[in-house]
Amino acid sequence: MAKSLVGTAGEYYVCAELCRMGYLALLTPKNNPLFDVVATNVDGTTSVSIQVKTRSVDNTQGWKLGNQISPTDTPGVPFIVLVNLHDDKLPDFYVYRYSDFASRVSEVFQNYIAKPKRTGEPRKDPGFRWLMRLIFRTRIALG
Repeated sequence: MAKSLVGTAGEYYVCAELCRMGYLALLTPKNNPLFDVVATNVDGTTSVSIQVKTRSVDNTQGWKLGNQISPTDTPGVPFIVLVNLHDDKLPDFYVYRYSDFASRVSEVFQNYIAKPKRTGEPRKDPGFRWLMRLIFRTRIALG
């Protein structure tokens, strides 16, 4: 799959899965900086915005996230869905409350940045965050 289509594929998979579960789901226009999908119940009385991050089949590093993910700044995005694509089966979906997810990403990054490099030099902020599925040993409850 072309790298430029990985994110789009994940967004469509999220919409399809939500529709399969009985919700109405729509993609937002491309390059929306806050969220990718809007979902609502069938009578339209409740809706949520969802940010989608997709991991390609060939990606062994995890999900690449911007450094703007912050537990203190959740701009109207109650949920984030991580999509893990596969060659031979449907993708895996990991759904988190945005604030819980951002807190965990921040915690993992702070632990990383606090440890000096092997040379003893302090680490610098690379401007992004890699998120490996391994750091979420248990799923964050949506309840």
